Amino acid sequence: MSSLANPDSARPGASTRRAGAHLAEIPGGSIYYRVEGHGPTLVLAGGGPSNADTLQPLANKLATDHTVVSYDRRGYSRSRLDHPGAPASIAQHADDLRRLIADLGPEPVSVFGTSFGALIALELAAIAPGSIETLIVHEPPLGQVLSGEHRQAFDLNLDAEPDAGSALNAIAASIGVTRGHLPATGVAEGSPAGRPGSNPADVELFIRRDAPAIGDSRLDLGRLSALSGRIAVTGSQDGRDFYPYQCALHLARHLGTSLIELPGNHAGMIQHPAEFAARLRALLPAS
Repeated sequence: MSSLANPDSARPGASTRRAGAHLAEIPGGSIYYRVEGHGPTLVLAGGGPSNADTLQPLANKLATDHTVVSYDRRGYSRSRLDHPGAPASIAQHADDLRRLIADLGPEPVSVFGTSFGALIALELAAIAPGSIETLIVHEPPLGQVLSGEHRQAFDLNLDAEPDAGSALNAIAASIGVTRGHLPATGVAEGSPAGRPGSNPADVELFIRRDAPAIGDSRLDLGRLSALSGRIAVTGSQDGRDFYPYQCALHLARHLGTSLIELPGNHAGMIQHPAEFAARLRALLPAS
């Protein structure tokens, strides 16, 4: 795949990819990603069954002064796998993200990860800290930082749900989000998604493959020290009573930093993209 330099390619953290759609090769497949804007590079890793379109309104707001990269996780929407039914760990997702970032160019980039995407971003920070300039994580469901009584708050019997959509609704409700109340997003040509996480195949893949990986993973917290001073942990202003906020709070304490609150609930980046982008921009290196 060819690489064409953009006007910001000489700047630290700037991608060598021009705006548009690209594919990054991974073992046994490829990852679809989209680039827009100009300036220091910021990669967005969405939560749940996100694809490159889910955070499009947020990306649009940030692209005025950043090169923003969003992507379809392995097996989702426009990404390809030779064996789509194979299991995937958080570590594999993190390695996919590492390969995507390497495809952007040689410089480290900033990464924003939310929910499941925050787990991927944290694992990336542990295995490849040199690829990250600044890391912002929003409410990672990192149960290992909680005591037993707090962890029980997120125990859900997803097998009791009649289908993947119902299971996703149950997850969302347990953390204070009503999926039907999320606004529609702008979607790229060829995308099957009309609302965040509404691609049935992606929802099925998330519930069947990715959601179980959350409980199976364990992050080596000690390895995050390589990014000391460059990790911001954030929580939702409206989510203080819910499991993901508590995970974020305890992670921030473990890292010796303060929890930063961002607008809305766990889906605040979708509900309030302009306000969320403004607050997020303040946590990123100056462009």
